[in-house]
Amino acid sequence: MNTKLATSQIRLNEWAAIIKDCKSSGQKVDIYCEQHGLSRDAYYYWLRKVKEAALIQTGFVELPALTSEQSSAKTIKKGTSAFETQMIIRINEIELCVNENSPSELISRMMEIIHHAQ
Repeated sequence: MNTKLATSQIRLNEWAAIIKDCKSSGQKVDIYCEQHGLSRDAYYYWLRKVKEAALIQTGFVELPALTSEQSSAKTIKKGTSAFETQMIIRINEIELCVNENSPSELISRMMEIIHHAQ
């Protein structure tokens, strides 16, 4: 196993535990970091890394395709092409419609943007 990768994973797990403890403490990040001898910059750096790792590990779950009746209710026509929705992802009031032609990178990025917007 790659030593650098293993070390990075250990640090990531350590910081995930620290971040979880900070959130469960109910304290503001600045106060928590001061009490635990942590750098505020390091906290936010690792918070970003932990979130990125969570997005990568989450992945996607295969869902059955909608019936033609369900998908015809959500067809959007633009110019001469039509977008036929096969899956709808709802997060609060945000609705993300995707189909088999939707690039996974785009879906992942949109999920990340929606998550950070909350």
